Amino acid sequence: MAKTVSSTVDKALTLLRYFSPQFPEFGLSELSRKAGYDKTTTLRCLNSLENNGFVEQDPITRKFRLGLAPINLARIREQSFPVQTALQPLLDDVAQETRETGHITLVSGISLFTAMISEPDRALRVYVDPAAQLPFHATASGIAIAAFSSDEVRNQMVCETKLEPFTDTTPTSKTELNEHLSLARTNGFARSMQTYEEGVIGTAFPIFGPAGVATGAIAIAAVASRFDSALEQKIEIGLRQAALSITHAFGGVMPVSSTSAQTT
Repeated sequence: MAKTVSSTVDKALTLLRYFSPQFPEFGLSELSRKAGYDKTTTLRCLNSLENNGFVEQDPITRKFRLGLAPINLARIREQSFPVQTALQPLLDDVAQETRETGHITLVSGISLFTAMISEPDRALRVYVDPAAQLPFHATASGIAIAAFSSDEVRNQMVCETKLEPFTDTTPTSKTELNEHLSLARTNGFARSMQTYEEGVIGTAFPIFGPAGVATGAIAIAAVASRFDSALEQKIEIGLRQAALSITHAFGGVMPVSSTSAQTT
């Protein structure tokens, strides 16, 4: 019985992930197809979410959209654990210093989500979609987080992630992926050389929690044509300091291997 309840909750919460600025509303059939559930299951999950304020249904179009409950929960979360207030200034500093796009990614289970973005004041810059579900195998943030996660979480990421090729340089085999993870652990950070998007070079440093495993990453997505040795060094220095500051601010613990790598 407990397993059935857990499965239903998982399915309901999964439905919430499909809502985004690009797709703020869904009809029952559309959301059912997107999630891969039958209509009966989808409707049952939506009814439960609606009863608790997480979604609401437009009385005219009959489409579902997010309700007010997430707003209240986000407000409570920020009051008890002020992520936005503490992290945004550090991210802004790195983005302004490097003049490239900065972003912070947090992990929930094995899912990555973009918590905040800071864009430079220049015409040509990398756009980071705040609603996009980041693939951990193709992004610097994902590699940095997976490399410094617990063995259990990292193995789950490797086993359950479809290694989709986004570009010609995306790691698409477990052997390639493990090489990227090993290099990240050695260096203390991850770099993606146009593995997620052509013309974009990502650099990410892990952010650690109290258990000494990665809870997120702070990254710079740079335009490849501007990425020279001077910018490379500036990015690494800025991100390293910001990652340390964020880790310490939230009571995180740097693992010994990462500490030595990040201070060399």
